[in-house]
Formats: sequence, structure tokens, C-alpha cells
Amino acid sequence: MPTDRPTNRGGKLRVKFAKLLKRLGFSEDAYLIVLAGVIGILTALGSIVFTKLIHTAHGFCYGDAEHAGLYGGRLIFLILLPASGALLVGLITYYFAREAKGHGVPEVMDAIARRDGVIRPRVAVAKAIASALTIGTGGSAGTEGPIIQIGSAIGSATGKTFQVVKHNMGVLVGCGAAAGISAIFHAPIAGVLFALEIFLRELNFRTFAPLMIASVMSFVTTEALLGKANAIFPVVNKGNLLFQWQEMGNYILLGLLCAAAAIAFIRLLYLSEDLFEKLNKVHYILKPVIGAVGLGILGIVMVSILSNGQSQPLIFGNGYPVIGQCIGAPTAEGNADINLTMWVLILLVAMKILATCLTLGSGGSGGVFAPSLFIGAVVGYAFGLGVQNLGLFENISPSSYALVGMASVVAATTHSPMSSILILLEMTGDYKVILPAMLSATVALILARKLYHDSIYTLKLRRRGVQYETRANTAVLRRLTVKMVMQSNFAVVHDETPMQDVVKQMADLEVSDFIVLDKDNHYHGLLIAQDIRTALLQPEALPFMVAGELARDKPPTVGPEETLDVVLDKFSRLEVNRLAVHSMKDPHKFIGMVSRASLMRRYQLELENLSL
Repeated sequence: MPTDRPTNRGGKLRVKFAKLLKRLGFSEDAYLIVLAGVIGILTALGSIVFTKLIHTAHGFCYGDAEHAGLYGGRLIFLILLPASGALLVGLITYYFAREAKGHGVPEVMDAIARRDGVIRPRVAVAKAIASALTIGTGGSAGTEGPIIQIGSAIGSATGKTFQVVKHNMGVLVGCGAAAGISAIFHAPIAGVLFALEIFLRELNFRTFAPLMIASVMSFVTTEALLGKANAIFPVVNKGNLLFQWQEMGNYILLGLLCAAAAIAFIRLLYLSEDLFEKLNKVHYILKPVIGAVGLGILGIVMVSILSNGQSQPLIFGNGYPVIGQCIGAPTAEGNADINLTMWVLILLVAMKILATCLTLGSGGSGGVFAPSLFIGAVVGYAFGLGVQNLGLFENISPSSYALVGMASVVAATTHSPMSSILILLEMTGDYKVILPAMLSATVALILARKLYHDSIYTLKLRRRGVQYETRANTAVLRRLTVKMVMQSNFAVVHDETPMQDVVKQMADLEVSDFIVLDKDNHYHGLLIAQDIRTALLQPEALPFMVAGELARDKPPTVGPEETLDVVLDKFSRLEVNRLAVHSMKDPHKFIGMVSRASLMRRYQLELENLSL
């Protein structure tokens, strides 16, 4: 059982429940599954409220099926509406929660890496309102970042309420993220994989089971309250989507093109952040307003060029109408209904990237997932159109390339290939997309990592000095065993050995720690260098001391086949730098020692090899 002493009612309830589960034969961490269900339900409710806030703000500004909005085709409102929303966002993030600005996911990762998964509850409220204002008034951003941050804040608050031990807080934060993706995108499987790939980066029953429960409960709750959750982009004419083996080379080329588009998006987004940060004379609250004014000017340009009669410019909001037209899938917002010529597609990509940079780089609140989908769909459709115009292949479907482009750009920006493919499958309901998407997304990810090591999420952390991959990728330790780092240079003394003899052996053998045995040659404990140095500060007492008096009382030993993640956990709970290694055949026979330093050196080496 965890050794913490709960001080509130929630913590005491958690301990009692954990004890009950243990008596029934379950793991001591099985209570996480119950908490995961609670987090899933609460996140689903938060998702519904968040979505309604966006629809309310959008309807007020640009109208909906029932009401005419303020915009009404008056171009000046394309500046005034986003600017008004940005001003409110600046006020919320400045006075209420600075973490609510930007795209959200890096803030969750930072909380896991540096604050043991602790996220202030107010962040959920601030993020919901700020992102709804940003997206609803026309800001170019998506809903995935906000709902992940909202769900993660709910997960963190649940953990704090029940005083969950620190090493389990990250799991509950991941549950909130998985539940958020499940609710907002109707993608329960992708939600689990996204949380595993981005936040936890390890797959075992302790992490997988709670994530799955949270995702399922979120999906079920959303369906129960809103009715059957259909795919966001339901592909109606699936017969028009053609994936032929002869086109595999084309999908490789598409992957390369998507990687280039993703890298350009990442770099320009952070360049825009840097530019707005350098505006020292401009108050924090006003920076999002400047970005919104720039966005409004882009909107006026787009409306003037395309003259498509849309309720808002195509680069505003999440961009789903354009995505829907590219892949031939109707959306709740309708489709763009424009002539997707090559120059229009190129203009849309450039303008969408610039619009997102102005929105999020200036301090607006929203996600980067929807803009990535937009960029991928348009790049893929443009590529497919080009292939079709060449006439080298029969029955070419540009919409097929648009679908694959969506997964490829998301994989290259987020470095999460599995969840990007599965979320596309669940968002479209089309299983034929998997094989070409796997090929193209993998190519895009390989090139993106080769040219630019960081994802759109980890780059922000690296700029803060947080090496998230090094911190999160402890799963690599499960592939390493004690015998790979074990040191054979060690010494054994008996508990009755005088400390003067121990000090002499320390100098002669050049060892700092000793395994101490009793008179029956059974393990007594460890005599470590720190305790020996303390004894040397009292030279007059040293002749009267024996090794057994100073030895640490039976710290755990390890076997040569134990994995290093288990050993690292033992080190984290002990104030020793070495552990004795016993023989597999005879636990009373010792064959070496393993040090904390040698373990970490091997760990760092493996991480460096993974990044090559």
C-alpha cells in the first residue's frame, strides 16, 4: 500500500477502497480504474459544455441555422469580432490562468514532467471559456488542445481530491486527455493511443486499463446525453475513394510533402510566438488583439479573393468545411463549396498556416490538431489533383490523397503516428484509409524527425529546458537487465569486522560500499561510503566500532535478470547509491553490485540511440 497518510475525506476513502481491493486479490493500484471512470464522465460533461460554448459564440458572431450573426457580410466585423474575442481571452489568461493560452498540450506535458501531474482546477474553466471565445469569434484553432487540457485538469483535480500518490498522478492526467479526445472527436480508441504516445509513453496494464475505462466512459456519456455520435467527417460516397497498389509510390511522395508542410507549420508557429514575445512595449492582454487584427485582415483578403458567400472566411475557426469538401464528407458546418483549383489550394494552405500563427502565436487559446488536419487535407488534395492531371494513373481520387494527407501531417507535427491514423479512421468511418495512411504517415514522421527532432508539442518544452522524451521514456528500462550494468568490483565484510579493517580495505581495494554478512553468511545489510565518512569524523570512537553497527539494515537486493525499471524504483525509495546483486541460484551468494550512476549512464545511452 502507498505509505502516504491521507488527511482529507477523499484520501481516506481512497485508502480504504484500495485496502478492500487488495483483500479481494486485486492490485493496490486497482482503484485507479474506478477514478478513471469518474474522470471519463466528468470530462464528457466538460466536453459538452465546451462545445456548446463554441457554438454559442460562433452563432452570436457569424450566425447559425436559426439566427443571423453580427457579421452579416460586413467586412469590418471580420476584424472587430476576432479582436473582441482576443481581448477577452487576454484578460482571462492574464488575470485567471496563464496556462490557458496557446495550444494546451505542452502545458499538460510540463505539468507531468515538472509538477507531478498537478494542474490547477481553474485551468479547466479558463481554458474552456478562452478557447470557446477564440474559436467562436473566428480564431484559427482546434478543439483538441483545449479539451485535452480541460480533461487533464479534471484528472489532476480528481487525483488531488483523493490524495493519489505522485507516481499515479500522471496516469490520471492521461485519463483526462484520453477522455477528452474520445468525447470531442468521437474516437475512443485514438484517445487511448494519443495519451499513451504523447503523455505516458509506456504500455502496461497499470496505465492501459485506466485509460481505456476513461475513454469508454467518456464516449458512452457523450452518446447518452447527445445521442448517437456519428463520425465527424462521414464519407458518404466511399466508392469514390480509391486506394490502388500501383499508387504506393505516390503515397510515399505525399508523405515527404506532408513532412515539409508540417515542419514549415511548426517553425512558423514558434517564430510567431517569438515575434510576439519581443513586443515588450505591448501589454500582455493586447498581444492577442494584435494577432486577431492580423487574422481579420487575412479574412477580408480571403473573402475578397474567393467571394464564396460563406458565413465566415474559410481560414477562420477549425476549417472543417474545407476538410469536408476535400475528402467528400459533409460536416455539421456544411462544406466550403468552392472551386478547389490548384492555386486556391496553395492559397488556402499558406493562409491557414499564417492565420493559425497569428491566432496562437499572439496568445490566443486553441489546439493545433484541426489546423494540422486542414493542412493535410488541402496538401493531399492538391497532390492528388496534380497526379490526376498528369494522367499517368487511371481512376485517381484526389479525395483519397486528402484523407491520407490528414494523417500524414498530424503524424509529422505531433510525432504520434498510431493515434493520428486511428483518429482519422474513427473520424471518417472509412477503414480503407489505413494501409496508405500507414505508409505515408510513417514516411512523413521519419523525415520530420530527421529534419526537426521535436514535435509541435515537445519543442515548447525544450525551449523551457524540459527534456520530456528523456523524462517520459522510462519504458526503455524494461528492456535492460541488471547484468548489463552490474559491477563485479565489490567487497564483502562480516558484521563483526572492525571498522578500522573496513577503512583499510576501502583504500586497498578502491571500493566505497560493502556487502555485510552475519555469522551465518546471510545478508545483513549494506555499509555505504556516506556512513563510513561520518564514522571517520569521530576517530576516537572508530576502534570500538564494527561493520554491523553502521550497516544499513537489509536494503533490498536485486537479481541479475531483474529489469532496470524495477531497480530504478528501488533506488527512488532508498538513500543508497548501490544495491547488492545476488545469484539466481543462491540468494545468499553475491556476485556483484549495481550503482545508481551506472544505471543512469546506460539509460542515457539507450535514449541517445533511440533518437538516432
